[in-house]
Amino acid sequence: MTIKLAAALAATLIAAPALADDVRQDKFTRDGQTYAYTIDRQEDAVVLTGRTLPQGDNFRFVVRGRTVRGNVEGRPVNFRIDKPLVAAPIQTAAR
Repeated sequence: MTIKLAAALAATLIAAPALADDVRQDKFTRDGQTYAYTIDRQEDAVVLTGRTLPQGDNFRFVVRGRTVRGNVEGRPVNFRIDKPLVAAPIQTAAR
C-alpha cells in the first residue's frame, strides 16, 4: 500500500502546475481511498498534511529530494519517489 501511495503522491504533485501561493489544497484517489491534503512548500521541503476521506485518518508527509517521511494516523511512513518535487518559486509584487 505504501508504494501505491507513493506513486499516487508523486504523480499528483508532479502534475500540479506552478503556484503563485506557497500553499495548495488538493485531493487524489488511489485504490478506492481518497486523500485530501494541503501542500506547504518550504525552503528545503514540501510538507503534505491532510485526512483520508471519508475515514478522517490524519496524515503528514515531509518530502525532501526523493525521500518521503511522515505518518498516517501515527503509523510511520518512509519511502522514496522517482523524481524530487520542485517547490514553486514564491512570487513577490514589484513596485
